[in-house]
Amino acid sequence: MADHLVIDVDGHVFEPDELWEQYLPARFHERRPRLITDERGTTRYVIEGRAIPPGTGVGAWAPEGIRESTTHREGGVDSGLRLTDMDTEGIDIAVLYGAMSLGLYAGSDQDLTVACCRAYNNWLADWCSADPKRLRGTPALPLKWMDEAVAEAERCVTELGFVSLTVPCAVGDRNPDHPDNDPLYDLAEQLDVPLGFHAGGCRFANSRFTDAYAQLHVIEFPFNLMFAATTLICGGVFERFQRLRVALLEGGVGWVPHTMERLDEHYEYRAHEFDAITRPPGEYLAEGRLFVSTEGEAGLPQVIEQIGCDIIVWASDYPHWDSDFPNSVTGVTDRSELADHHKQTIFETNPKRLFGWD
Repeated sequence: MADHLVIDVDGHVFEPDELWEQYLPARFHERRPRLITDERGTTRYVIEGRAIPPGTGVGAWAPEGIRESTTHREGGVDSGLRLTDMDTEGIDIAVLYGAMSLGLYAGSDQDLTVACCRAYNNWLADWCSADPKRLRGTPALPLKWMDEAVAEAERCVTELGFVSLTVPCAVGDRNPDHPDNDPLYDLAEQLDVPLGFHAGGCRFANSRFTDAYAQLHVIEFPFNLMFAATTLICGGVFERFQRLRVALLEGGVGWVPHTMERLDEHYEYRAHEFDAITRPPGEYLAEGRLFVSTEGEAGLPQVIEQIGCDIIVWASDYPHWDSDFPNSVTGVTDRSELADHHKQTIFETNPKRLFGWD
């Protein structure tokens, strides 16, 4: 076992159908999210006529036969079994995001969206009560309506004990640096919790890959995070909010050196187009307020060689189909090319800094 804490900054739960029957007010039951299985065996939610995940390819919940999948592990639904699987892996704390709930923000009906977010958040808080020190929640927020989102975010942190605020990499046409987002960022500073920008919550290229989820998944997730990092830094968010901490989740870290090199090069030659910032973009990254998750990809040592490991945090992505359970932790700890102090930094030191637990 590791001689340091293992903190999973991005695990997932799978929302059961009965969540909505038990937690959603009765007046919304006819319009509640519903689980369906399509003709290819792919399970997805439908809400307000939208499929989550969209498209007809293999989505976040892979059908049997695609690969030996962890997607259907009961630890995604049963918190007691989740704790057992965490013990198997050697995970001390798991910060939990939803599956379908990552797309709840995009609803068009305000009352239904707000009610669904509250229902999910209340369910997740009860789910985490199996061991609230180890299972830590993050909320679904009705981000199209910022007053409602701020109120629900505050409730989730102050009353439910959630440890981060979930944000997609774009809300419709509203980029992460849009001033309409500032009230949420201000609240995050006040509550001393980070923002978790999770890849996949918005689909820039979905219309081009309607029947090829695998191709979409390869391109979309790192691109979501490149987009979020670029707009947050160059749009002046870290200038406006000097204490804000951000995590970029589920797109790996391989894109970071390349993207930051390009940003710094463009700043050097076209600084007049970066009127929202006062320094090269790389200096904002070096401040240590923007963190990026790794699931232990092959190129991790090369990324550390280029940018260090002070912004890298570890994630399991359990129980998604591409999670490496039961080898998610050992897939990093057993790698001889990673120094022991790098492993401790990624598994414990940086997550504590991200969540303000140090």
